[in-house]
Amino acid sequence: MSEKPLLIQRLEQSGCFGGIVSAKHLEELGAEINSLHRKGLLDKGLCREYAGPHFSPRLPRRLPNAKSLIVVSVPQPMIRATFHSEGLSVRVVVPPTYFDAHKIIWRARNELKKAFYPDQYRLVRGALPVKLLAVRSGLARYGRNNITYIPRYGSFHRLTAFFSDYDSPIDYWRDKEALPLCAKCDECVKACPTGAIRKDRFLIRAEKCLTYLNERDARHEFPEWVDPSAHNSIIGCMRCQMACPYDKKAADRCEDRGEFSEEETAYLLRGEFSGEKAAKMERKLGSLGLSLSIFPRNLKALIDKPSR
Repeated sequence: MSEKPLLIQRLEQSGCFGGIVSAKHLEELGAEINSLHRKGLLDKGLCREYAGPHFSPRLPRRLPNAKSLIVVSVPQPMIRATFHSEGLSVRVVVPPTYFDAHKIIWRARNELKKAFYPDQYRLVRGALPVKLLAVRSGLARYGRNNITYIPRYGSFHRLTAFFSDYDSPIDYWRDKEALPLCAKCDECVKACPTGAIRKDRFLIRAEKCLTYLNERDARHEFPEWVDPSAHNSIIGCMRCQMACPYDKKAADRCEDRGEFSEEETAYLLRGEFSGEKAAKMERKLGSLGLSLSIFPRNLKALIDKPSR
């Protein structure tokens, strides 16, 4: 494989990372995901819930003659918030990828433009299977937990994909690769609180993943088979990432952001949201990448967690 293209090298100088492949692989990306569905490797209900442009990617109307697909990785830490309830201070984690979406997208686009300079190419953000694209471009590798890992920052990063009229002289498309240690390591398997990560298959059982379960609207109660001690994040789940050897250094990065008074916490636990008070709370939660849709269920699960 040839060395990284200049624009990717420039991108790395800014602290971001990237990968690029020819746009001719667009249908191939969609076909690869759909093949898992046809083989019965993906839960049918979950596929119905999440089916969309990521499953059948198409060239955008704004750039029908796109030449390349570019994926950018921006390092992103965890953040923490503190909820005060009945004299207790409960600190909860928000995993990477849930917050600052617009800032990350802006940074990815801006750094790409600077990497292209003095040339100017169009960039149109794409609804693409970004994890698969990142691995196929050589930017990242899959972990057994099906999360993408990049050098230095492990799984603590956020991916954004763009269509571009830049015509790369080299197509960097490659075979999918897993992290070398995954063949011998089972730390994430042991850490997974719901059995979603299996030894007998590399593709996780996404329908059992705690991340999927607590991203759902709070009207959906947690299944009875979820152990109350499993809950560890206000949304998503960090168990496999915190156990992963590749995340050992990156997992130390965490930023405290946001505090909720006794009154605010009690309001969230009541679960009755309307009017200006709800709008004000949504704005405050927005800086954490959260919304009222997961309350009170997720917060209650963490506060009521045994042996907290």
